[in-house]
Amino acid sequence: MPSTLRELADRCHFTLGAATLSERNFLANSAYQQLHTQHFNLLVPANAMKCHEVCRTPQQYDFSVPDTLIEIATQHQQKMRGHTLCWHHSYAPWMQNLTSLELETVLRDFIITTVERYRGRIYAYDVVNEALKDDGYPRNSIWRSIENFIPKCFQWAHEADPHAQLLYLDYRVHTTGRWQAIAKMVRELKAAGIPIHGVGMQLHHDVFRSLAISGIRLAGAIRDLRKLGVTVHICEVSIGIPKSAQSLPSAVKFNLQAQAYRQIVKAALEAGAESCNLWGYSDLYACHVPPENDPNDTPAVFDEHLQPKSAYQALCDELTRYAQRSGRAAA
Repeated sequence: MPSTLRELADRCHFTLGAATLSERNFLANSAYQQLHTQHFNLLVPANAMKCHEVCRTPQQYDFSVPDTLIEIATQHQQKMRGHTLCWHHSYAPWMQNLTSLELETVLRDFIITTVERYRGRIYAYDVVNEALKDDGYPRNSIWRSIENFIPKCFQWAHEADPHAQLLYLDYRVHTTGRWQAIAKMVRELKAAGIPIHGVGMQLHHDVFRSLAISGIRLAGAIRDLRKLGVTVHICEVSIGIPKSAQSLPSAVKFNLQAQAYRQIVKAALEAGAESCNLWGYSDLYACHVPPENDPNDTPAVFDEHLQPKSAYQALCDELTRYAQRSGRAAA
């Protein structure tokens, strides 16, 4: 019988990953790294491939950390997804006073150089991240000064690796305003022949907010996105325990967290999402959930001692149920 999350995900033909939080910790802590390769079939660098990390100086790129991560992923037969090529928070200080044409050259060269470097090795990219407001217009950012920067980013990435899956990533995709804005963008890009292959969803919430987004609602958003002719990916998931619940008995609060994680994975599996990626996997190096960003919100499925929590078992149970329902259970 399967004994790890990865074995269960493989049996379901499902991509289940976790972000490396942080890359420095991931590379320095062998037990933490081994936990990842044992339980996940997808590796996603949380920061190492972002523009401000790779382009620290205008003279040269620094791919040393992504190079190491792709070797680890390859050694352990994991997929790797590049995160993220264009994000409003990701730019180096030296870029701030460039003209729009100079910025376009910088962004184009960064995207093409990155995607060409890992051509055939990184299977997908979060090409553009969090670029839209609910009204459908691009949010204010350094990259907005580049005319038509969103379609250009996808085109540059596609030219560098025609076989890579190219995703647009955002939060609140399950809400009406943001969903409509993204759907409009996807339709326009497709009509113009721009290669966009998927949409990624971010789900960073406390347990109560996460449970309030019903599984039915989340599954409906996934199905509606698929009707646009794109694949759907849960690209970032973290579910924290808010201050208001931290005084509850451990069994109660961690059971609530487990229910929230189960709900997301169940919706992803049943609605046909292609992947689900946890934004961090151990409370030892956690991604704390906004807006509180509380260091005690313990949002991961493994605790600070790298031991499985109730949420881990909930994911195992849901993957097992899906495998049984789809006829993929072990003989």
